[in-house]
Amino acid sequence: MNDISKSDKEILYTFFKSACHLTKETFEEISIHFIKRSYKKGESILKIGEIETKANIVVKGVVHQYIFDEGESKTINITPKGLGFNNLKSYIVGSPSTEVHEAITNVDIISINKNDIEILAQRNHEFSYLMFKVYERILLDRENRMIVLQNRNPSKRFSLFYETVERAIWILKDAQDKYIASYLNMTPQQYSKEKKIFLKTKYQNKLS
Repeated sequence: MNDISKSDKEILYTFFKSACHLTKETFEEISIHFIKRSYKKGESILKIGEIETKANIVVKGVVHQYIFDEGESKTINITPKGLGFNNLKSYIVGSPSTEVHEAITNVDIISINKNDIEILAQRNHEFSYLMFKVYERILLDRENRMIVLQNRNPSKRFSLFYETVERAIWILKDAQDKYIASYLNMTPQQYSKEKKIFLKTKYQNKLS
C-alpha cells in the first residue's frame, strides 16, 4: 500500500469534477485519505464472502466484476481507468459479498475507507453534496444498464449500451470483447456480429 501519486490525484480530481465542482481545499482534505493498491492480472480484489469496506477508483487497467450463476460467471460490471467501483450492497449493509472483483489486466486502484467517507461527510457539507452527486451518477448508470438488458433484441441492446451507458466508450476501448459480451448478456459470437453491424452503420451515417 502506498500514498497516491500526482497522476493518481489528477485522475481522482477528474472523477470528482465530473460529478460536480469542488474547491481545492476540499479536494486536498479528501485526497489524503486515499491509498493505492496494485494487483497483477488475474488477482482478486474482492472475493466471495468478504465484506466491502472501501470505495475504489481505477487509475490503471481494467477491473471485472462478476457473480456465479449455476457455476457460470456472469459479468455485472466492467470498470476501466478513471471510473469507480465497489460492491454497493456489501458496502452499505455489511453483508458478505456475492461478487468477485478481479483484475483482468495489471491494475492500480486508489481507495478510501467507508469510515473516512462518513466522517468527511458529517463535517464537510461540500463533500457530502459531492458524494450525493457521485451516487446519483452510479444509480443512473445502473438504471441505464438495466434498461439495456431488458431489451430482447441484441442489436437494440448494443445500440442502447453505446448510446446511454456512460462508461460504454471506456469499456469498448479498454476491455476484451468476451467480457463486454457477458456484460451485455450475449455470446461472444453474437456480440462480435452486433458490434460490427453497429459500427458499420454508425460509420455510414457519418458519411451520409
